[in-house]
Amino acid sequence: MRYVFKELRRHFSRTMFSIFGYVIASVFILIILCITGSNKNDSFGILKSTGTHFIIYIPTDASCCTSNIANGSVYAEGVKTMMLDHDMIRTIKNVQGVRDAAPCLLYKMYNEGFKSDISIGGIDTTSIATKSNVCARTNIVSGKFLSTNPDELVAEESFAVAHNLSLGDTMNVFGGKMVLAGIVNSGIKPVKADFYAPIEFVRSILKDKLQCNAPYFDMNIILVEVADSRLQDKVMESIKNMMYKFSVSSYNCYEPAYKVMSIIDKSSVGLTLLIFLFLIIFSAKTQLTALVERFREIGILKSLGWSDFDLSTHIFLVSFIQSIIGVTIGLLLGIGVIQILKNLENPLFHYIEFRFQYTSIPLLYCLSLSGAFLASIFPIIRIYRTKAGDIIKNYL
Repeated sequence: MRYVFKELRRHFSRTMFSIFGYVIASVFILIILCITGSNKNDSFGILKSTGTHFIIYIPTDASCCTSNIANGSVYAEGVKTMMLDHDMIRTIKNVQGVRDAAPCLLYKMYNEGFKSDISIGGIDTTSIATKSNVCARTNIVSGKFLSTNPDELVAEESFAVAHNLSLGDTMNVFGGKMVLAGIVNSGIKPVKADFYAPIEFVRSILKDKLQCNAPYFDMNIILVEVADSRLQDKVMESIKNMMYKFSVSSYNCYEPAYKVMSIIDKSSVGLTLLIFLFLIIFSAKTQLTALVERFREIGILKSLGWSDFDLSTHIFLVSFIQSIIGVTIGLLLGIGVIQILKNLENPLFHYIEFRFQYTSIPLLYCLSLSGAFLASIFPIIRIYRTKAGDIIKNYL
């Protein structure tokens, strides 16, 4: 080791030149990782939750309700469906990538007062899957959201406007007198109904008021929320494989989202690899130059008994020490540059957030050490292939 440091001091200008290459490369890599990492976190926070919801149901051609009072059926996306047992919720929640799952009971029947089919959606308001697939408290337009009163309903705004409904109106619907307590505008969602109520109330309406005699009445639709849009295809495929009759419906908004995330990932990786390649080429050029300058000296050392392994170890240590010093200086300098750019009042950087990524520190050291290792390979191969006498003779 003493000879290594002596060699670094003896060729001080060349040592500083090598270190300077690592400094420049480290600063550029750090800034790129800082910008792309910050933008990735901000973008991914939105993109990975884009379109991460879908519904599951089993289509059928038969109505689940055959009583004389009820003249409707549970349905989804315009077709009749089968009833599902509540155990399916627990099974789907255990699928890898599923963030949450919730039951939904969607029923429609003909109403004489409105002279058309009307639908009611029973939902679990505590679930994230309900908010993304049906409606949420934030969608309320007027009145109040779903209450604990079993005789109160919430109407979709478009339905209320079409039939001139106002808050407090009493309607003869679904086998009894119901009061309009609120109006919502749920937007474009996979599950859409004219009226909404807590799912336990809808179950009670179907069983008690409409006297439907089908078993369970737990749900006919399962609402699913996925943890990440990049996992949605895998999650949907896993659920389809659970039961071949399952129909899975999604708006496919997740597809462009995860494609954009893939582009961002590839761009940041590509820029980092480009700078890493520059670092390797620069380091290799420096190592080869140093070998040419010291070729006679290396020949003498080999003739004095230094083995190829000793000389290789010496070159490795010189290269590693230069890379560690260079990346350390580059790291400190890069942090300073990031702070300056962060506080710089320039319109060019107005939409760029410079946020230091602490996780990039190990990556920087790994890249620099890898560059030092790869750059040392070429000189070492030349040392192993050339005899001591040939080195001295060719040099002279």
